Amino acid sequence: MCSENEKPDRLIRMLYDIADDAEAPANSRLSAIKEILDRTVGKGVMLGDEQTEAQPVEIVFRIVDDTNSP
Repeated sequence: MCSENEKPDRLIRMLYDIADDAEAPANSRLSAIKEILDRTVGKGVMLGDEQTEAQPVEIVFRIVDDTNSP
């Protein structure tokens, strides 16, 4: 178990693990990414005790089209 103060950081790190897991279901990964973005844009707890100025976020989606593959 972890203390009440450690829980937010630990849970956020778990979201990163899910988002990075190539074998996780796509909907789980997308949900984790959504939660990470919500928190990193200032909606929730920052990792560590670092206070940083709000920065613009660029989100890039890549769609792989394999319909024309040989």
